[in-house]
Amino acid sequence: MQLKTGRKAYKRTSAHRRNRAGRRILSLVLLISLITLALLLTGVIKPSRWFRGEPSGTEAASADNSSGTSGSTEPSGSAVASGAASPTVSSDSETPASPTESETPPSALPGASESVDAASPDVTSTGAPSSPSASESSASASSPASPDATLRTPGHENMPEFGSMPITGDLKELEAKVRQMTGAFSGTYGVTFVNLATGERFGVNDTKEYIAASTSKFPMNVLLWKRIAAGEIDPEAKLVYKQEDFESGTGIIQNDPFGTEYSVRTTSKYSIIHSDNCGINMIIRLLDIEDIRQYLRDLGGVVEYGKTHRSCPADMANVAVDLYRFYYENPAAAGELIDNLEHTNWNERINGLLPDDVKVAHKIGNQTRTANDVGIVFASRPYVLSVMTDKVDFDAACRNIAKLSKMIYDTLEAQP
Repeated sequence: MQLKTGRKAYKRTSAHRRNRAGRRILSLVLLISLITLALLLTGVIKPSRWFRGEPSGTEAASADNSSGTSGSTEPSGSAVASGAASPTVSSDSETPASPTESETPPSALPGASESVDAASPDVTSTGAPSSPSASESSASASSPASPDATLRTPGHENMPEFGSMPITGDLKELEAKVRQMTGAFSGTYGVTFVNLATGERFGVNDTKEYIAASTSKFPMNVLLWKRIAAGEIDPEAKLVYKQEDFESGTGIIQNDPFGTEYSVRTTSKYSIIHSDNCGINMIIRLLDIEDIRQYLRDLGGVVEYGKTHRSCPADMANVAVDLYRFYYENPAAAGELIDNLEHTNWNERINGLLPDDVKVAHKIGNQTRTANDVGIVFASRPYVLSVMTDKVDFDAACRNIAKLSKMIYDTLEAQP
């Protein structure tokens, strides 16, 4: 009897516990329902977003900022062409004076300095690309059918379209002179010449590998300004100077504290005029090093620009031809880069002995036993001259390049 009574009491206790737990769950469900109803009535939650996939709350604010709202610290779609950062790439340690044995060699691209940052490059967007200015970058890049020659700077009046004139076949004499002259120089000289009117060209030792030094900044800047012209990069977007960008040698950015911001336009200008090593490293983070390599390949590059930091006169001449065509088709967009290349701090080589009124858009490269120069000579017959050297006396090589350039200019100007 006592056993039956105990069982009945246990059952009543268990049922009471289940009922109490059920009431608690029901109360909780009711509370959640009331809260949800209140949020729906106040508009905090919008059911339409559940079906359209719209962001809500902070997600919406984040989306607004990423679309180019002023003050955003993330790269906007118009400011950055590629999201991945690239290795810090060293160039040279040239100085306007003659280099000494204390110059540091260029760092390997993805080798010794292979420090790939997984984050996007630090770019502070100032919004959509600014209205057309000196760079006039975004509007006319895709429709160069009728280039406006009035937008070119003085000294560029005679600019035939590349390859538009009949082939003359008269470069053999000039090539022979170049071979004879460079053969008498001490060290190795590589030379590529391109007649921009006819497209004819010749080379002497021009596919051999040479230390690129700061001539590597030339293709990087051409690619940068072509992307600016295409509307992919805002020239007023801000690049942040980071510790990984630091590289001693030429340039002025190295004198400023980390965290200093520069516009893309200013960074490009410094990397050309001052051959700024820190500045070009910032540009490389923006462009992505693999895109730079692909650009050189697309132009028909012979030497892969990689760990050994090498290039050749033929590859640099290809870049100069591409810049000439870019400038011919879109002078408003390419004119700023051309102007920077005409006002560098180094003018003792290609343009060293030429008449003052002959404009030369060029980029030099220095190492202890290397002196390079590549550029466009806006003579009465515009042409490209690309010279790279190896195992030379630096000062002598600079003088030799100037003499070679003057001989080429005089030969062309003497032709009927």
